Amino acid sequence: MGRRKQLLDKVRQECQAAGSPKALAVVGDYTDVDAVLNARKLTEKELGGLDTLVVAAGVMAGQALLTGVANTPREADGSFGSGKPTKANIQKTKDVATAAINANYLGPLNTAVTFIPLLEASSTVPAILLIASAASVIPAPTRSLYCSSKGASLLLFQSLAIEHPKIRFSHVLPATIEGDFRKSAVDGPVAEGNSKKALKVDSVAETCIEAVDRAVKTTFMPWHYRWAHLLYWLAPSWVEAGARRKYHWKSS
Repeated sequence: MGRRKQLLDKVRQECQAAGSPKALAVVGDYTDVDAVLNARKLTEKELGGLDTLVVAAGVMAGQALLTGVANTPREADGSFGSGKPTKANIQKTKDVATAAINANYLGPLNTAVTFIPLLEASSTVPAILLIASAASVIPAPTRSLYCSSKGASLLLFQSLAIEHPKIRFSHVLPATIEGDFRKSAVDGPVAEGNSKKALKVDSVAETCIEAVDRAVKTTFMPWHYRWAHLLYWLAPSWVEAGARRKYHWKSS
C-alpha cells in the first residue's frame, strides 16, 4: 500500500516476476482511516489474511524548530535573543508539527490498530516490522520534529510488542538511506546529505528481511549507531557539544 501508483505497480510486477502467485497493490494514504480499512478489506478478500506487516512510510522535517518563528536572526551562541514569535508563526510551526505527527506517528498507529487483529486471526507466525530511524533514539539539531515523531512511533510499537506477545515485532533503525526522502520535508527544503555515506536500498531491504525471519528485536544501521545511542545516555553533554559543532546552525 502506498500513495504513488506507478511505484506500487513496479513493486507488484517485481513480486510477480520473483514467483509470487498473487501480488496486490493498493493505492492509499495510511493517515486516512478509510484508506487503511480498504486495504484490510482487500487483503482479506484477495489474500485470505496476513503473515507479516511492514510499516515503512514517513516524512522528513529538517529545520530547527524556531526557524522563521522568532522574527530575529540567530545569535552566535545559537539563541534567538529577544525575538518574539507571532501567533501566525506559532500556528505555522504547529501545522508543520501536525503534518510530521500524522505521517510519522498516526499513520503507523492507524495501520497497527487496523491490521493487528487480522494478523493474530489469520497467521500462525504473525510478524510486524517497523522501519523507524536512528533519529528515533539519537537526538539531533534541526531534526527536533522528525526525531520526536519517529521516536513516538518506535515507542508505540515497542509497547505493542508487550501487549501482543503472539506477534513477533522487529524494529530497524537506519541512518540516511539513498533516495529522495529528504524531498518529503514538511517544513521546507532540506539539503542533500553525503550520498557516499547513505545506506543502499538493497542492503536495508536484506537487513529487514533477515530481522523478520530471525525475529531480531532491534537492528541499527550502520551497526555502530547502537553505541552512539548508548553514548548519549552515558555522556550526553559530550554528544550534544559534538552535534552543535557539526551543524553550527548552518541549516538555520
